[in-house]
Amino acid sequence: MIKRRKHIVPALNTTSTADISFMLLIFFLVASSMDVDKGLLRQLPPADTKEEPLEVDVSKERLMELKITGDNQLMLDGQPVEVSGLRNRVAEFVSRVGSKHLISIDADPNSSYETYFKMQNEIVVAYAMVRNELAKRKFGQPLSRLTNDKRDEVKALLPQRIAEIYHSPLTKEP
Repeated sequence: MIKRRKHIVPALNTTSTADISFMLLIFFLVASSMDVDKGLLRQLPPADTKEEPLEVDVSKERLMELKITGDNQLMLDGQPVEVSGLRNRVAEFVSRVGSKHLISIDADPNSSYETYFKMQNEIVVAYAMVRNELAKRKFGQPLSRLTNDKRDEVKALLPQRIAEIYHSPLTKEP
């Protein structure tokens, strides 16, 4: 009689595979860097309230008007300007006028986000330049090397005074 042979299929011992994969997962989560969200430090307008906005008169000498048209043209006080040239003009304006300045931003709802953010980046860099110069004059060091208290003092002397005009979706004019 013919005896049949039992074929044994070799198998791997996988009892510790789950533990190893879990430890690798933890290692890569701890060792990898997570992207940090970046954005603009701006105070958003209040939720839709029935209160009338407070109107303040500002003299023309202390006001810089920036407008982005529907075709992404940047206007500075009614004159067209390149985004790349905005940094020096804002820095000169803020340092000349001081803490009483106001920058008004009006972006057409049809303008692109790219133009808006390029403009905002130039404004932020201009403020950093002016604050750095003030820190060097007042404390003899750049802003990045000052203590937090001295940085706050410089920021209080030159605050970011930016007013944005928000267009209501129901109306065409602000």
